[in-house]
Amino acid sequence: MKVFDGIKFLIVDTHDEVYLVQWMQKLISTNGGTHITKSPENTKGIIERDSISHIVSSTSDFVEFGRASELMVPVTRPEWLQESHQANQRRNYRLFAPLPLPFMDKVVLCIADNLPEGDRNVIYTAVRVFGGQYLDALSRYTTHLVAVDLSNNKSVVAANIKKKEGLEIKIVLPHWIDDCLKQQKHVDETPYLLSDPVVLQTGKPNFATDQEDDDLELSGPCDILKGKTLYLDGDYKLSEHLVDAVSLLVKKCGGTLTTEFEIETIDIYLGKYRQGDGFRQCFNNSNIDVGTFLWLCYIILRKEYILPLKSNLLHFPLPDPIIPEFQNLRISVTGYSGDARYYLSQLIVAMGATFTKTLDSHNDFLVSAKSSGEKYDAVKNKWPKISLVNHIWVEECFAKWKYLNPMSKKYSGVDFGSPYLGKTRLLKHDLIKWTSDGSEALDVEDSLNEDAHNDEDISDHQAVASDQANGITKESASATLSPTPAHSDEKQSIETPSKQDEGDVVEVHEVINVPTQVPERAGRSAKKKAEMKLHSDMEDLNEYLSMSKSLRKMKTYMEELDKSVGTPTKKRVSDDFKSDEHDTPVKRAKTESPKAKKKIEKPVHMVAIMTGCEQELVLNRAEIVKLSKVGIHVVNDTNSKKHIDTIIAPRVLRTEKFLISLSKASQIVHPSYLADVLKRITNSETTWEEISKEFNIKDYYLDKVVPVKQINDELGINGVTSGLTNLLKHENGLVFNSLQLNLSTNLNGGATLIAGILEAHGLAKSKQIKLSASTSKSQLLLNEDGRCILIAHKVKDKKIVASLQDVIAVDWDWCVKSIFHGKLDNYSKYSVGK
Repeated sequence: MKVFDGIKFLIVDTHDEVYLVQWMQKLISTNGGTHITKSPENTKGIIERDSISHIVSSTSDFVEFGRASELMVPVTRPEWLQESHQANQRRNYRLFAPLPLPFMDKVVLCIADNLPEGDRNVIYTAVRVFGGQYLDALSRYTTHLVAVDLSNNKSVVAANIKKKEGLEIKIVLPHWIDDCLKQQKHVDETPYLLSDPVVLQTGKPNFATDQEDDDLELSGPCDILKGKTLYLDGDYKLSEHLVDAVSLLVKKCGGTLTTEFEIETIDIYLGKYRQGDGFRQCFNNSNIDVGTFLWLCYIILRKEYILPLKSNLLHFPLPDPIIPEFQNLRISVTGYSGDARYYLSQLIVAMGATFTKTLDSHNDFLVSAKSSGEKYDAVKNKWPKISLVNHIWVEECFAKWKYLNPMSKKYSGVDFGSPYLGKTRLLKHDLIKWTSDGSEALDVEDSLNEDAHNDEDISDHQAVASDQANGITKESASATLSPTPAHSDEKQSIETPSKQDEGDVVEVHEVINVPTQVPERAGRSAKKKAEMKLHSDMEDLNEYLSMSKSLRKMKTYMEELDKSVGTPTKKRVSDDFKSDEHDTPVKRAKTESPKAKKKIEKPVHMVAIMTGCEQELVLNRAEIVKLSKVGIHVVNDTNSKKHIDTIIAPRVLRTEKFLISLSKASQIVHPSYLADVLKRITNSETTWEEISKEFNIKDYYLDKVVPVKQINDELGINGVTSGLTNLLKHENGLVFNSLQLNLSTNLNGGATLIAGILEAHGLAKSKQIKLSASTSKSQLLLNEDGRCILIAHKVKDKKIVASLQDVIAVDWDWCVKSIFHGKLDNYSKYSVGK
């Protein structure tokens, strides 16, 4: 098979280099492709009229460029043809973007685990839209690591890789991303390098370090948001510094960004999910456009205002929860690459299915763009039980948010004139179901207590501040399953850079298994511990690369991981670093038994979340697999689809994981329990019954290991009996039931993070307040009984709060102690400014 077989190219001829066009035409024909040549002004409508599948142009200055972006038709420079020809496989499109290059071109980003989830997802989204790529695990392709300290494990590993491998990984502050977004340009990293953070040393606001005024302009005029007010919903959970960056970006496009919900002033609503009063009110208002942060980035990149409902499906807030029928489905795709493949993978995962890069007998569906290729042939000739569908089935299931009959002729036809990917639109009548009342989604990350260092506020998506809407600091001490090559696509949005197409049975990425983040308080000993862990991590990597050469060993490894990983999270999937138009990852016959049966799920006896255990126990991948085999599932965040019934912690904590999990868990267990269980698990035959008989979990309850007096002191209660009994009563989940609270934006960790914790304990409504001399009671939320309660920073807000009349101002400790005591505590002990 020739490298360009089945591809119909459009060559955009600018008449500048006649010989270059002739060379391209010959190269395409020689390698099995076909071509049409047009001048830039004569390309209108040609993509759909002539079924163009790839465009070659030195610049984006041609009529059909915008339409190519909408339909996800790749546009590359001529160099792509040459390098694909020389390598005899199609190269990654995103490395050959036409001029002018997007400002994140050639950036491969990774984010430290101790940055909040909300920022993480939003940053990854922005980086990808503006030409970069991301991989949430360190690899030899990583160019930038975003971090706030050098003691977190990814920073330690990155620094050692640079020394040992000679790789160029720049460890930068989140400010660098902020300022790239604000200026829409690739800002020089030097002032932001964590080894010499000039930005923090100067005390100047954000990017105002060694920058000329002219540098602050966008790359070209942009007024697409002129006169418009954009409301950013709190479900993105962004940190304040990232909100400021987005705000300035919007301002430079002529608009204004606000986080205060006033329906009368809003022109555009930006939200992550189709939930909450704000979404419903804006959706029902014909004067307000409802979109996502992804949509915002897209129209800024295009410099063209396109209505979200007339754009692709991901430009409108996502539904939640998943489609039940999709929950256990395994879906693979073939014949799609680049943005098209990434788009399909996100739709599939959002609906609740597992997107698989490879195809085997366990798959349920293959989404095929054409009636050829190894995956297609395998389904036709080897695994007929796998259903073949086209992309229309995936898009329309998502648009209608229900499982549609895949046997319909509309969805089973491949190569019968199916419209281009990206043409399916959301219809108003299909969205009506989300306009009724419903509870808001809780998407939170790990927190900082009131005494945390203010610099930690920088972190916020699970990305550089929480989960793509996600703005909360991930806990340093989480027992995370580090991203692994075989399953990174199932657990998070990962793009896998590669110099060649996907063309083997199993896709292998040189990803470095980084231990979970070491918290600031661990100090030198924790840093030393992380450095020691690096040695074993590098050995793990070498062992993995060696193992990947053996199909038998790799199959066993993947089967073990399959058993350890539950339902995929909603983090978006991406594997665009590796172009897969060639698409050949079908497992060979000798690696699959024709009679292979789907694996039987083992019963789950405990779902545990670990917090604050880094000094006692840090689980690696193999240990998590071991525990899952006996029915102990360790999850990494409070949004797990599985009900968390156990908190693993060395003492009473004030972290976000601990506080949120108190509303769900029925027991708090010391980490020594898992340590002892792991010693006992000697083989795959060990059962839960054997573990339970040998290790009575009640003997490991926190108040059996830690002195009761210490526990009660941390809970803030008196008495000789353990306060944990009352702490774990399920009604504690209603401590703030029906209450409405005002949250100062000065709270450590951010008001959004605090709101997420309180919502888990019944909070009805919250409002973020940026306190100033002009703040008055009339701007604050009132409860039905007339009480006006403000949660304020006990130092930063003290002076302003003192001037507020008839307002109950208390610090964060009031919230924590109310949770610990299972009832609203007396205000007087926590009063601020009075």
